[in-house]
Amino acid sequence: MLRPDLEKYLNIILRILIYVAMALIALFALKFVFAYFMPFVIALILSMIIEPLVLFLQKLKLKRGISVVLSILLFLGGFVAISAFAITRIVYELMKLYNRLPKYYDGIYNFSAEVIQQATDLYLQLPQEALNIMQEVLRTVFGKITSFLSHTTTWLIDTLTVLPSTVIFILITLIATYFITKDKGLIKDFIFRQLPPTWSAKIISLKTDLFVALIGFLKAQSIILSVTFLESFIGLTIIGIDYAFILAIIIALFDILPVLGTGGIYVPWGVTNLILGNYRLGISLLVLYAIITVVRYIIEPKVVGQQLGIHPILTLMSMFVGLKLIGVAGLILGPTAVVCIKALQHAGILPKFK
Repeated sequence: MLRPDLEKYLNIILRILIYVAMALIALFALKFVFAYFMPFVIALILSMIIEPLVLFLQKLKLKRGISVVLSILLFLGGFVAISAFAITRIVYELMKLYNRLPKYYDGIYNFSAEVIQQATDLYLQLPQEALNIMQEVLRTVFGKITSFLSHTTTWLIDTLTVLPSTVIFILITLIATYFITKDKGLIKDFIFRQLPPTWSAKIISLKTDLFVALIGFLKAQSIILSVTFLESFIGLTIIGIDYAFILAIIIALFDILPVLGTGGIYVPWGVTNLILGNYRLGISLLVLYAIITVVRYIIEPKVVGQQLGIHPILTLMSMFVGLKLIGVAGLILGPTAVVCIKALQHAGILPKFK
């Protein structure tokens, strides 16, 4: 017979293994759902987003069907306007960068010429073994560059060929959004009629704890990333940084990474400028990072609200595992799977760790 303390630890290990297995199952289930039901998943999310607007229009004595159509059109109008502004700004900054390329090219050329001269002097003094290693490294680098250019060309061609299917995807998503929103009550009643009567209470409880937590998690992250983007764009513009819009997008995407976040860009950038003697720019970047951090700590609890939070190290682990198992989509689906499991714990369907 096992000692009580040993049995306790074995139970904990067994429970951890069960949760890991469930997380992997949830991850692959989400991958399957997103792969084959993506238009309907997006339609469901859009339906939840526009539902408050639909209810508002219904209070103005409009029929639900008309309210749904108007809400979708208003949402699309806002989305198109924001996308048009973003694309215009990105094109403008890319054209600005293109016009400055000759200047950058001269600087890079002069720097490269100096490096090559120094490398040549060093190359003549190296033993044959070192020369062989350098040649092998250069061949590898050249092969990687060639492979990258080949993949980029293939991606551009594939992008052009999938345009018709993209249009069909968008149409299906919009039509599904309309019917899911318009017939929300009928769909809910149909689902409950297919389930055993004893499941009704569990499903209602799970809807509150799982569905709301999952959507709340994604919505909270979207709001926080949007705020980070706006802060970065406005701050970098005031500081006078070129290509502020593109840099703000990159920094906002970098904010997805737990713990590291925007500090992974702002801190090295600011410290490097301080070391190089650009004190004004260095201090400005560090101050901007401090402002973004303070604002995040203020708004994050309010934005997240009742949403089930997960520890940063657990987020990082789930992102890494998701990335390894299913690629880039795993960066989102990994934490999503963890949130699903925590929601099931909160609903009492799964036991919690003591």
